[in-house]
Amino acid sequence: MNAKADRPSIRSTVLFWLKEERPEIIDEKRLSELEAFVRIEPGRPKPLSRSYLLDLLSHTDVPIAHSLGGLPVDLRHRVKFADPSEATASLKDLQHEYEDAHAAGDTMRCNDCRRAVRQAKDRLRMSLRRKNQPDAKRAERLEILQWFLVWLETPGLFSHWLKARLDRPPSPIPEPRDTGN
Repeated sequence: MNAKADRPSIRSTVLFWLKEERPEIIDEKRLSELEAFVRIEPGRPKPLSRSYLLDLLSHTDVPIAHSLGGLPVDLRHRVKFADPSEATASLKDLQHEYEDAHAAGDTMRCNDCRRAVRQAKDRLRMSLRRKNQPDAKRAERLEILQWFLVWLETPGLFSHWLKARLDRPPSPIPEPRDTGN
């Protein structure tokens, strides 16, 4: 019998722990408890990645502490990049969210919006590392990456910039340099 097939996945183990423990928030202490719980699973030889655990947790409704990079539940995975129209819609949506927060003087919400775009940018960069992508899809994602970088530099001007960008004939996009956003 295959021991790996008999072992529950890390995802199902995390979901089981969440159901049993019902944490109000995942902070450093609770994350360490979860790591220990998942690690004691019999036959789990590889070390456990905290970033992987946090990614699994980000797909739940459990709040994750800011100190761990957590976003409010309503901003998690809200920035999309599967195709240009999805990316446009989600970035414009977050631009409106950012502008409303800025007008209300809510700097924490502004920062959360920026972190949501930054996290999406990081996921997009990770997807660009895959070697088996068709050239057209890679070029499309490089273009979207440029949009993320512009949004992070000037969220309030993004929709105007994007309109101007889309109104001109397409040109090859060089690999964007990350300015730390």
